[in-house]
Amino acid sequence: MTTSLKSRKQEFARDAIFEAAIDLFVRKGFQETNVEDVATAAGVSRRSFFRYFTTKDHLLGHNIVRHGDILVSAVAACPAESTAKEVVRDAILAGLAFSTSHPRTRQIIAITARNLSARRAHRSRMVDVEIRLAEAFAARTRNETKDDTWPRLLANLTLMTGDLALAGWFKGEFDDFSEGTDHVFALLSKVLCEPKELGTSGAPQTRKSKPPSTKKGKIPGRAASAV
Repeated sequence: MTTSLKSRKQEFARDAIFEAAIDLFVRKGFQETNVEDVATAAGVSRRSFFRYFTTKDHLLGHNIVRHGDILVSAVAACPAESTAKEVVRDAILAGLAFSTSHPRTRQIIAITARNLSARRAHRSRMVDVEIRLAEAFAARTRNETKDDTWPRLLANLTLMTGDLALAGWFKGEFDDFSEGTDHVFALLSKVLCEPKELGTSGAPQTRKSKPPSTKKGKIPGRAASAV
């Protein structure tokens, strides 16, 4: 058996287990479903289950690996002259296109919304994606690594904005995910750029302007990045 054929068969088996598990999580509940239930529903042995997934939690985040591949590829594919915002936005849209086209996405969102353990399991897989994404952003700069603040900031901004836009899409707040992405960016711009505070009622409160500082020196701005 060639390596590619073996790999395809393994991926087929992994997907079959994942599909059976999601059906059980929806019908029976995440907490109430055990590994034996999933293995039986998928038509495999308990031993075969552990050949593909280490735990039930690991299984729930199966599609996150593919989602991470999409994000990393999108960052790498952006032209060298792209601004940081353009790269982040392109990566978000690529990730959302994948997520919203997958038939199981709505079910997974519903499962994680109902169960804290499921939500923690799902989010725990995002740590690897965050690291890979930070590496992809760092690769676009001259002398930064995945552990530096700038690549990590862009990675987290990509994941956070994408997550919020996906939640808005799920709840029907936007006609499409690109509209949701632009909405989140607009809100983020308000938070960072407009001199407003949140009062006790939650309504934005205009902050009184302060006289310009007379201290010498300025906080240096960040030099233009290749990202």
